[in-house]
Amino acid sequence: MDLAGIKAELAGLGATTEAGFAEGGRRVERIAELAAWLEARNPTPSPARAADLLRGRWRLVWSSFGLQREATLARLSFNLLPAAPIRVEALFQEVDPQTGLYDNVVGYSVPEGAAGQAVTLGRYAVASDARLDVVFTHAQATGHPRVAIDNAKIPPLFSDVVYLDADFRLNRGSFGSLYVLALEDRAPARWSRDG
Repeated sequence: MDLAGIKAELAGLGATTEAGFAEGGRRVERIAELAAWLEARNPTPSPARAADLLRGRWRLVWSSFGLQREATLARLSFNLLPAAPIRVEALFQEVDPQTGLYDNVVGYSVPEGAAGQAVTLGRYAVASDARLDVVFTHAQATGHPRVAIDNAKIPPLFSDVVYLDADFRLNRGSFGSLYVLALEDRAPARWSRDG
């Protein structure tokens, strides 16, 4: 197996499973195999501390989190925004080590067809060579004001960076979910939270 081939196969499997929205069966097993292969060959010794590689807007290629295509703004915001129905179209994560920004971004459409964006604003601190401790602070969405998240109601969250190179990242979250991400933009002109 070669690195470029593994990453291309993961991207293809992500597309055929709709980033984890669609059932995958054997494809999910293959994603797990490929992810384990990459993890064992992580080229970055301290990925959580590799600020230059972590920075950017990352597109979600695949997740084992149990994503739902049909959702509500409430579901995306710890029940802080209205329960308005939406259709999830794309998912991103934005990371800025300089400021500690760690935002989850969801592009969505509403039943009438208009597009919107929901952002769960967060910050992170490096806890170890591979672990990021994450705190989400606010939720916001198109047409809705930013609202504060009460972290007393949320268990402590972390994200382990188990593979990181110049354009590909694997994370394992607090609840064991695997996230496969591809770099979309290393230096966005602005972060989604800002406009």
